[in-house]
Amino acid sequence: MKKKLLYSLIIFLSLHLNSSADLVGYWKLDGDFTDSSGNGNDGTLFGGATYSDSVPDTLGGGQSVEFDGTPGTYGSINDGTGGLAITETPSYTISMWVKGDGTIDNVDDRIFSEATSTNNNPLFNMGTRNNGADGVADVYVRNGQAYGHEFSNGQPFDGTWRHIAWVDNDGLLDLYIDGEFDRQFDYSIVPSFTPDTTTIGGILRATDCCNFTGNIDELAIWDEALSEDVIASLADGSFSPGGPQEDDDDDGLPDSYEERLVDNLDDLNGNGAGPGPGSGTGDFDGDGLTDLDEFEETKTDPTKKDTDGDGLNDNVETDTGTYVSASNTGTNPKEADTDNDGLLDGVETNTGKLVDEEDTGTDPNNSDSDGDGYSDGGEIVGGTDPNDENSKGALPPPFLYVDFETEADDLSENGNNGLIDGLVSFDVEGAPQGSTPTTAANFTGGHIDFPDIDMNSMIRDFEDGSYTFSCWLNPIGSAGGQGFIWGQTQQGIHNGIRNGGVLHSAHWGADWNASTQLEPEQWVHAVWTYDAVTDTAAIYLNGELDGGPNAQRAPNGGGTFILGARNNGSEQYDGYLDDVAIWREVLSEGMIAALADGASPIGATSEDADGDGLPDSWEDKYGVDDPEGDDDNDGLTNIDEFEARTKPNKADSDEDGLDDKEEIEVTETNPLQADTDRDGLLDGVETNTGQFVSETNTGTDPNKKDTDDDGFNDDIEISQESDPNNKNSVPQLGLSILFIGGQAEATQGADGEVMSFLEERYGPQNITYKQASQTVA
Repeated sequence: MKKKLLYSLIIFLSLHLNSSADLVGYWKLDGDFTDSSGNGNDGTLFGGATYSDSVPDTLGGGQSVEFDGTPGTYGSINDGTGGLAITETPSYTISMWVKGDGTIDNVDDRIFSEATSTNNNPLFNMGTRNNGADGVADVYVRNGQAYGHEFSNGQPFDGTWRHIAWVDNDGLLDLYIDGEFDRQFDYSIVPSFTPDTTTIGGILRATDCCNFTGNIDELAIWDEALSEDVIASLADGSFSPGGPQEDDDDDGLPDSYEERLVDNLDDLNGNGAGPGPGSGTGDFDGDGLTDLDEFEETKTDPTKKDTDGDGLNDNVETDTGTYVSASNTGTNPKEADTDNDGLLDGVETNTGKLVDEEDTGTDPNNSDSDGDGYSDGGEIVGGTDPNDENSKGALPPPFLYVDFETEADDLSENGNNGLIDGLVSFDVEGAPQGSTPTTAANFTGGHIDFPDIDMNSMIRDFEDGSYTFSCWLNPIGSAGGQGFIWGQTQQGIHNGIRNGGVLHSAHWGADWNASTQLEPEQWVHAVWTYDAVTDTAAIYLNGELDGGPNAQRAPNGGGTFILGARNNGSEQYDGYLDDVAIWREVLSEGMIAALADGASPIGATSEDADGDGLPDSWEDKYGVDDPEGDDDNDGLTNIDEFEARTKPNKADSDEDGLDDKEEIEVTETNPLQADTDRDGLLDGVETNTGQFVSETNTGTDPNKKDTDDDGFNDDIEISQESDPNNKNSVPQLGLSILFIGGQAEATQGADGEVMSFLEERYGPQNITYKQASQTVA
């Protein structure tokens, strides 16, 4: 017994010294931003930052800082006096609690940053993912060279309180989430710099940006590397930055922990043998785990048999990831739906037999138990058997499905590929909550033709003529105005956005509007349905009815399907589209809700079975499986290509003559757009030497459509045999200026201000003045 006590004392002293000897600052954030370490590194809140009573359960009380995400909102340490410059220290540790959702109002926002007030380049940032696709942590460091955006494996920004800590040793950063090691980031290639701002909830340079929406609590910084044991103790609450927590009854449970849960030091007993239930038994809730085990090992609530409310007692949820038996389910006792398939762990009995919604027979550790590509929860909603691979999917197969990962290819079984007409590119990130968030279509003055889809024979006259149109959309220019998404070459259907930015249904007559005005630059899911049996139409926004059902007559046009415009290309949509799908039937409201929740129209999943960062469907699509491999030998690893949205099996994704890596790192052109500046020349021929050699070596700038600023695009100059690199070399276009009324002679020599401008821009040799034969009133 004495040896055990001595050993415990040694660990206690080690933890105490390790966590407090080099404490730079400790901010409890309980109503003020004072540094409790005694070092005087006090902070100041700005903008919409307020104190909130929301705190992690582990801390037991106090307050946190709530940031509203608006510009001007952040917290600054040693504001105006140089910050902390902790990232300049060879070794340091930062610990904090955070609560925020990485997919809602937190695109590329920051929980911690160090920067300079005089130069926007040097940065150290920890925050939310740069595209808001999920709840991972995003590390970005820059000083001339840049590292990132690199992402955590876990997702701490899930809208709940989570503990985040990182230990930095000369650019090797180890990230911990909830006390467990997540991954290492090596940013040692970035030169060191001396910051003069240290902030939470945003970045502060000359001005602030990247403002976080959520809460931060219990911030602590040390100028040395803490051990994994100390970080785990910070996360489970057995240790605070100021030292170990009090335990007056010597039962191994911190007093604050007991008081928070039961408001006394008697009911919970860390020394009791268990099992309970009952006060002081050592297993207060009687779940088969001692109070001390629930504090130290499982991190579950010792006052609740079923901490996560999933129908399974804590003691059977062994968190191994493998179902063994009903008494060893392998599930997470703190996650009600361990595999995120939409079913509570308790109803997934792993028998392989579907009985009902309360006994699905599925594996609670596998979101797709039968491996048919449809999640278990989706199959239950859709009425199919999640244990039978031949009983597939919550959604029927679509007639058309385009995810824009491979431009406008139709991924349904019909193969009705689209043709680009005008300015449509595939160079933006997709809907973060959709099933294919990598790439979307960007409509900036064009549409997509589907010449193989006859709107009468294949839609209107097919069976009863009903349809469902579904897509994710992000209105840019169309927000607040109009832009049609679903159309055809001859009148007929023209569904989209109209009348001040609301969703609109129209069959060339009998037009009507939905209710909600769309916000610009916000991804939403939209569905248009038409029931030809009842001649009624409805519009759904984010899975919920936003308009109708209203009377709607059958389409009365003709021709083929066009996406992003109406009536052969008029009234074009301005914005992004993703996951575009057509069904020749009216989907149920449950199916529409599933699509809005991110279900794939063709049942594809985002599973990553081997945990390598590459979704299985992406690996299957391109025939790759090693994230560090370079199958197309373009200098980018497969994980690099996944993050850049380029093709890992094609060195030159956009076929412009430049390998993907060269475009990203050298020419800084878009590897997904063959003509980045849209001047009519492939990026590969625009060599940026300033010297025209030939049509395959133009010397022009691939990022500038008019390299020499003479008013003529580069491709026009080449076609007219003038030099696109020489401002004094302009094409001989033979322009005619036609005058209606007045005397043409009066304009010869360009006495007028307008004529002077024309001659100066195009050259007098390029202009011929002609008199029109009629006049205008």
